[in-house]
Amino acid sequence: MKLPTVKSHSSLFRRTALTVAAGLLVFQLASGAAVFFNLMRPLAQRSADDLAAMLVLSARTWVELPAATRPAFEKELKFSHGLVLTETNTPVGDEVAHHPYLNFLRAALTTRLDLNTNLPGTALRLTETADGRFHADIPMAHHVLRFSFTKDLIGPRPSHALAWSVAAGLLVTLVTAWLLARRITAPVARLAEAARLIGSGERPPQLPESGEHELAELAHIFNQTAAQLAARRANQSTLLAGVSHDLRSPLARMKMALGMLAEERASPLLARMERDVAEMETLIGAQLELARSEERETAAATDIDALLVELIEAAEAQSPGQTHLRTDGPPCHAAIAPLAFRRILGNFVDNALRYGGPGRLELVRRRCADGILIGVRDRGPGIPADLREAVFRPFFRLDPSRNRASGGSGLGLAIARQLAETQGWTVAIKPRVGGGVSAWLAIPLLGPVPSA
Repeated sequence: MKLPTVKSHSSLFRRTALTVAAGLLVFQLASGAAVFFNLMRPLAQRSADDLAAMLVLSARTWVELPAATRPAFEKELKFSHGLVLTETNTPVGDEVAHHPYLNFLRAALTTRLDLNTNLPGTALRLTETADGRFHADIPMAHHVLRFSFTKDLIGPRPSHALAWSVAAGLLVTLVTAWLLARRITAPVARLAEAARLIGSGERPPQLPESGEHELAELAHIFNQTAAQLAARRANQSTLLAGVSHDLRSPLARMKMALGMLAEERASPLLARMERDVAEMETLIGAQLELARSEERETAAATDIDALLVELIEAAEAQSPGQTHLRTDGPPCHAAIAPLAFRRILGNFVDNALRYGGPGRLELVRRRCADGILIGVRDRGPGIPADLREAVFRPFFRLDPSRNRASGGSGLGLAIARQLAETQGWTVAIKPRVGGGVSAWLAIPLLGPVPSA
């Protein structure tokens, strides 16, 4: 048996963050696409067309100049525009096929060369060398002129601009989604923690009644409800204490009177009345204990195995030779509520001795990575699967005749569960292999279970 875990659900924080992030990402992608196709792409095409016009014009000018003046023109072109012009017939580098800007430049050059040259069979080439420079081989009047330039000469880069825009948008989207989700879920988390404290029998601190109107109103209503519940618990404890005193006093007098009458004259009726008075006292005590089980007990450093040995000794006094303690690993200590621990396992042991029938009763202690498991096992007739939760309801008894001699008060397991839930523990009834019942107490611990 493993320690109980909370059923996994998608958290409000995660769902809110994902929803906000998805919406903002869609907006960013849509706006980025709009900017790319309506602004960056036309701007890049225009820049590439301007560069193509300058290259074609420079090629035409070089061809028309006298051979003696061409070096000066080449020098001026390099100094003013960063273009290195050479005449060549040898291809260099690899053809650039997937550069967006150079694709625009190739299309613009092809269009302009078709208008300005009549050299069939001469191909335009755009290549890149290992030093990172681009080269445009342009056919012009029986010459092939190579214009070499660096990437710095390239104008707008739409793919780079889109990548930067998407990266910045993604970062802003994630930060915004996280902030919005935290702002929404933080009050809900405080509310859940306060509700958990109420369920454990504690008085939660006042929630801040500030912020947005809806959240402030929710915190105000919760604070009022918590105060009302605390007042009702206090009134219930006071009422039960008064009822206990008011009922036990006449019951004590009745018990004394019945005892005196029994000494004068024995009677089956008097014996039956004495048993009824005893059952009423037991029932009143069980009711008070059930009410007090909602009060959380302060945890203290406890020797778990020492308490289990005490329970075994008490059980041996009732049924000698029928109880056995089985532990795994070295003795363990933990900060737990010792009185609640004794009461829960005491109820388990009492039930096992009463209904477990003949056979050895085992008290098992197991250590887990995140807590401790204590089990009480018997070889009794067992409990039907559809009634294993019902036995924890107050006044529920498996015996349909509701005979207290065989069915008890019906509050023992209800007290055990209430005590466990108040301390943040879990109790459960499981079938035992080979017949019988295993009653388990699971105690989760925040840290590792310390050993002696």
